[in-house]
Amino acid sequence: MLQQPHIFPSMPEIGQSESYYAKIARQADADGNMYAHEAAKVGQYITLALDTHLEWPAKLRYFQHALKRHCVPPPVPDESVWVFYRDLADLVRRYAGYEALRLASSEDDMYATRLALGGDRDAVEADAETFFGQLLGTGDKRPDWVSEDDWAQLKLIREQWI
Repeated sequence: MLQQPHIFPSMPEIGQSESYYAKIARQADADGNMYAHEAAKVGQYITLALDTHLEWPAKLRYFQHALKRHCVPPPVPDESVWVFYRDLADLVRRYAGYEALRLASSEDDMYATRLALGGDRDAVEADAETFFGQLLGTGDKRPDWVSEDDWAQLKLIREQWI
């Protein structure tokens, strides 16, 4: 028996309202298109994570939820299904890495300014250890929410201060 071809949506547009994603997800559910549903939810959670008013732990929860709940292919997927879910996960990691790098760069600038103004290096190091521990966790194992390239850049920034 021939299997029906999969119909995959394009990667979600990031930055729309929650109602935009809810509408797409509802329509996908009505159409029985689980791929469009998952793409809409990934778009929704990435957009929620990019809210500038959120602290990093809340942002990270949104990114991790998108990865764990909406970027996991069904058991024994064919190659096209696996590629679709891999691309969704890569999209989440790209935005999570961008956001983590944005925050780390801002902290990096602040630490440099503190030192330039005569601040105590030990105090800056202590603050950096707290910040990077919250951002990246402890140790040198790459978290699942970040790509290899972004992880390498984040480690370079961290190593300047710790």
